[in-house]
Amino acid sequence: SVVPFNQQEKPGVLVLGQEYTEDKNIKLKKISNGKILTEIILLIITIWAIFLVVALISFHPSDPSWSQTTWNEPIKNLAGGIGAWSADILFSVFGILAYAIPLVMLLGCWNVFKDIDNQNCLDFFVLSLRLIGGLALIITSCALASLNIDDLPNFSSGGIIGSVFSNAILPWFNILGTTLALLCIWAVSFTLFTGWSWLMIAEKIGALVLATISLITNRTRRNNKRQTTEAYVSPHPAKLYDGTNVDYINPDDVLFLASPISQLAKEELSNNKNHELHGEKASTLMP
Repeated sequence: SVVPFNQQEKPGVLVLGQEYTEDKNIKLKKISNGKILTEIILLIITIWAIFLVVALISFHPSDPSWSQTTWNEPIKNLAGGIGAWSADILFSVFGILAYAIPLVMLLGCWNVFKDIDNQNCLDFFVLSLRLIGGLALIITSCALASLNIDDLPNFSSGGIIGSVFSNAILPWFNILGTTLALLCIWAVSFTLFTGWSWLMIAEKIGALVLATISLITNRTRRNNKRQTTEAYVSPHPAKLYDGTNVDYINPDDVLFLASPISQLAKEELSNNKNHELHGEKASTLMP
């Protein structure tokens, strides 16, 4: 029987003892409609957070907004009229914590996207914990800012939310007790919103501190070792003595004062010749 060409097995290539069969069929992973809708919502929230960052940075008090009106004044906000209104509302409601709202939105979108990517579905229980933690984090931060930070020129430091909650708790706990209670709620809400344990945060900070200390210590030891090596090694190489360049001779040293043998022989020969000459002169002078 003859096998059709399209049903024949494709030739394989032997790679490291295994047969590799070429497969050109690319399979696309199907994404559920719920996941697609969730990712679209997260993308919209991310773009809106970036828009709020631009509006808050370029906020100008003279722009027409929710808290004031102007006549025929050009809008100085880079995000336009909507940006001026949004920034004014955020500053009025949250105070100085308005700058942290876009960051909280981006961090929340990242946490939800990470949970969906790991579980391939949206866990509404985890999402509800994230929302509760985020709201509690914002409220307690505004209340702490209202208690401990001076007010801005145009707005309260903690906004309307911070003033309401701090004034509601102050009669019960006083200033110190209110601050401690808000700090405890803030720590719990931070864990709920981010999913990070404070023990893990302490371990990471400790590991970072130890790594920094070890890096500085190793660098100091390396520098000390290099300085010690340079102190023991002379920068100029030693030269052999050739007997021609002597800067100083100790007069008490007998070895340096002694004349060479060849010079002594020459002196003795010249002395003998002198004696012979004196002897010849003496013989000629005698009768």
